[in-house]
Amino acid sequence: MPAPHDFPPSERRSKVRKSHSIEKFDVVIAGGGPAGLSTGIVCARNGLRTLLCDKQAFPIDKACGEGIMPTGVAHLEALGVREYLDEARTHLFRGVRYHAPDGRAATGVFAQGTGMGIRRIALSQALFERLRTFSSIEIRQEAPLVPLGRRPEEIEVSVGGDRILARLLVGADGMNSGIRKWAGLTERPGKLKRWGARQHFALPPWSPYVEVIWQPGVEAYITPCGGNEVGIAFLWRPERLYGVRGGEALIPSLLSHFPWLRERLGDAPPSSRPRAVGPLHRPARDVIDEGLLLIGDAAGYLDAITGEGISLATAEALAFEQHVVPLLTRRDPPLLSRKALAPYRNAHRAIVSPYLRMTRLVLLLHRAPRLAERVIPALARDPVLFTHLLEANMGRKRLSALPARRILSFLWALSLVRSGRGNRRPG
Repeated sequence: MPAPHDFPPSERRSKVRKSHSIEKFDVVIAGGGPAGLSTGIVCARNGLRTLLCDKQAFPIDKACGEGIMPTGVAHLEALGVREYLDEARTHLFRGVRYHAPDGRAATGVFAQGTGMGIRRIALSQALFERLRTFSSIEIRQEAPLVPLGRRPEEIEVSVGGDRILARLLVGADGMNSGIRKWAGLTERPGKLKRWGARQHFALPPWSPYVEVIWQPGVEAYITPCGGNEVGIAFLWRPERLYGVRGGEALIPSLLSHFPWLRERLGDAPPSSRPRAVGPLHRPARDVIDEGLLLIGDAAGYLDAITGEGISLATAEALAFEQHVVPLLTRRDPPLLSRKALAPYRNAHRAIVSPYLRMTRLVLLLHRAPRLAERVIPALARDPVLFTHLLEANMGRKRLSALPARRILSFLWALSLVRSGRGNRRPG
């Protein structure tokens, strides 16, 4: 009988080369997205012998909203990545602007700092270049990882067919994480099954904000990604949105629900191929196990509606540096136990809790489009409240810190909108 969380011997033999040599590392990171690359940076800059592998070649692209919040920009500074960014492929933004289905709009400005729009592939390149500056890192591209089992002192994996032993295996392999599934940490998803897609267009950004347009069953997100490029992302529920087609027709069929945006793009040519991902909701039972840790989307994912993915991944990597790296630098114990990794779990919970609270709140606007037509004009009447909500989403303020008078004022504004006396604003 195979060991717990182990592959059957027949499958294992088919994936492992017959070799007597086994390499040893302090940390093996499965996945070369922003979470994996950021974790590799904090491991390597602390002198840990680290192996990072991915089944794809770098730089790696994927469907992503590509707007990094001010906290995420600060995390990239802390990781030493900022100097590796191609500034021509970035664009700063001041906040977020919501457009209700009826055209009214509300603008929230960040209290501190600016966000950054950047192509996902450009961010991957910058993180990759930063990681390559360290001598203690080994990077293997186009090398899939297969977990083989646990030994008393290490976890054994196969990387591109080579046998590897590690004191810690980090699953950074995205929302559809094979490491999470292997460890038995995947939770049954809920009923919310949303999808995401994005494509870029070659035209100058027209707004200093990330623009979010709400329509029944779907939202469009417009992010400035450079001096002459914007990214258009969509989030939708297939069962609530008709007429969405696949392949090259995907983005045009989604754009058909946004006449104003389609007109604004005009004849601008696409500057990237369309990409899609889903379903988005991928819950996890836990983020740690014996000798194993999950980070980024692999640690569980709810929805992209608040745009916090990169900020969360980089914050978790810095928490890894604070709570896990000291254990690995002591060289004892060999295999990190669940008990030893518990401080990372606590830090992870503190990082993602604000995101989960705000995401669940904002998803109410998706579930009830008529609510969006009331909430967005009410936010327009109180931009300070909108700013507070943005800060709460980033974990810089608490929702509970809102003064009672501001909440009452917002509820009064909602009542004005419902009765038709609200301030109508053009879309």
